[in-house]
Formats: sequence, structure tokens, C-alpha cells
Amino acid sequence: MRTSSKRSWVKVYINSFLGGSVRYQLTPAERSVWVDMLCLAGISGTPGSICDNDNRPHPHKFVAHQCNIRVTLLESALRKCIEDGRITEDEQGIHISNWSAYQSEYQRQKP
Repeated sequence: MRTSSKRSWVKVYINSFLGGSVRYQLTPAERSVWVDMLCLAGISGTPGSICDNDNRPHPHKFVAHQCNIRVTLLESALRKCIEDGRITEDEQGIHISNWSAYQSEYQRQKP
């Protein structure tokens, strides 16, 4: 589902982020990649996905550049996030699992 308006925020539960599995399963650098991926998925025309306007995946090098990180760090974070079920990746891009949990208030407050 494509949208015409961009989100200006995503919801992150403080207690879950500070005390949940993300805290011990990902390194500090990988956690920053996770938050960057949430933000990139929030500005995408395809909600919850990191892809171009034609639903094609961005190259990892492009995503790493957007996050201002090395490709090796991005790929390490992607691998762990896939293993833990946080994301999926296919021929249409990177997809945040359970995207609606990060947006439940967005739809209610959207103008």
C-alpha cells in the first residue's frame, strides 16, 4: 500500500527498547542501525518497507550511505534482525516486521 504523506515520527516503547531483547541481542552500533531502519521505513512511500518508489530494494551500499555507516555494519545488523524476526528482506526491499506496532497512534492522529 503506497501512501502520499510521509510520517514525521515512529513509536518506540521506552521500556522495551531499554530493557528488551534489542538491548542485549544487538551491539550499540547495530541498535542505531535498527532505529535508522525504523526511520527509513517511516519515510518510504510503502509503509514499513525500505525500498524505492517502484517497490525495488535499495542496494545495501545506498542504505548504508543513508545511515552514514559502513556496509559491513548494516549487513551485520540486517543478519541479526532477520534471525530475530525484526525484519524480512526480499526482492521488494527490507520490511519491518510488525510495522503496525510502531504506527498505532500515527493513524489515529494523522490529520
